[in-house]
Amino acid sequence: MVIQRKPPRHPGSGPSCLVVLLVLSAFGLGMFVVSNADQVRDVIIPTATPEPTRSAAEYATSAALYERDGEYENAVEAYEQAIALDSSNINFYLKLIDLLITIGRAEDALQRAEQVMVIASERPEVWVALASAHLANAARLRETGDPAGADLEYQETVNAAGQATGLNPNLAEGYAYMAQALVALGPERFDEALDNASLSVDLAPDSAVTRRAMALVYEMRGLYDNAIQEYLIALDNDPTLVDLRTDLAYLYFFTDRRQQAILTLQEVLELDPNNAAAYDGLAYFYFILGQYPRAEENAFQAVQLDPDMTRARAHLGAAYFQQSKYDTAIEELSVAVAAYDNVSTSNATYFNMLGRAYYYQNRCNEAKPYFERVLSAAPDEIAMGQAEEGIELCNQQQLQGNN
Repeated sequence: MVIQRKPPRHPGSGPSCLVVLLVLSAFGLGMFVVSNADQVRDVIIPTATPEPTRSAAEYATSAALYERDGEYENAVEAYEQAIALDSSNINFYLKLIDLLITIGRAEDALQRAEQVMVIASERPEVWVALASAHLANAARLRETGDPAGADLEYQETVNAAGQATGLNPNLAEGYAYMAQALVALGPERFDEALDNASLSVDLAPDSAVTRRAMALVYEMRGLYDNAIQEYLIALDNDPTLVDLRTDLAYLYFFTDRRQQAILTLQEVLELDPNNAAAYDGLAYFYFILGQYPRAEENAFQAVQLDPDMTRARAHLGAAYFQQSKYDTAIEELSVAVAAYDNVSTSNATYFNMLGRAYYYQNRCNEAKPYFERVLSAAPDEIAMGQAEEGIELCNQQQLQGNN
């Protein structure tokens, strides 16, 4: 700002009232400027907004190249730049949503899907993207210990997929996502899931998405060899799908092809060295095989990569417990149990294990509440028997302490 100097007053002339008022006003204004310098500067000299030097299409092209080369965070940033420059381009949103799901950022994917719904709710592919985001977020909620929240997200997946197929009855992915969500909602929805999965495969037999849906339905119905075949067909179509390899590894393991299961997860880590789910899978496999140090090593890696993965915390705590490392077992199991909150058949063992860890440290006042929670929930006879035994041991320990 250029400040122009006023010419001096003529000598010998006294100040008029108007001049005095002007001087006082100027002084007051000056004091305000001094005391509020930062705010005034922002008003007078606003923050410069750089002119874009690249078009939205150029950013989208860069994003695709980054994605191809595995530079996913750079790809996300480039897609976001493209959307910022052209927020009406639906394809930018759809590609970003797919990428966010791929790299495990389900909540961000869902947020972007809800944004694009505002722009183009009449487009069936937008409803498919919303369904895929809800499905990914449901899986995330399950692995972080929120099964109730996950079930709500699975139902939202069904709703969104239904909207998609209503707008386009030939949309294979819509039926596939619906089938996956229906399977997750329980046995009473299996027949409905099978109908949708079969239709999706008929419409798009070469799609990894439809084959995965079919595999999940077969798996839940106990047709494991059929499920494995579907996963292999999907991976033939797209060998980079690490999530499918992880699912396939679990199928191998529980059909007594355990070496193949471990090799499959190692393949996942070759493709994606930072895949927390693969490390957690290896931890679980080694734990079942009684190789607790290797279970600990892999579970630790999983937790380092994804501290919010509740099942990895539980597996790490269990590995510590089996090696009598009770301090660290308590630390990890406490985090897992707090996240699980409610006792169920699938997690009761960790509540009992945490109680036992406290018992072995002569801390039965802290152990008993976990055993009591298992008994109150009554998840299954084995878990309840372990809890009853834990309470009896604590009663004996406390009795001896009083004597």
